[in-house]
Amino acid sequence: MTIQEFITQIANDGDYVNHSLVLKSYDDYGCVYKWLQKCNNLAIRKEIFIELDIEEVELELLNKTVIASIEVNPAK
Repeated sequence: MTIQEFITQIANDGDYVNHSLVLKSYDDYGCVYKWLQKCNNLAIRKEIFIELDIEEVELELLNKTVIASIEVNPAK
């Protein structure tokens, strides 16, 4: 799965707050995205670390392969 496919899954979630997905940090080893998710009349901040394939340094971020991911809790 690529980063583009991964973030498309997040954006297609019915509880995703439109236009809230932000790239928080990035290097050749991984990246962190944050976004808002609806919960009743509130929004919960979500954050996830995505491990990248170090051999794909020449590719644009959205085309890189997701090796693993883990949710950051609590997101700040």
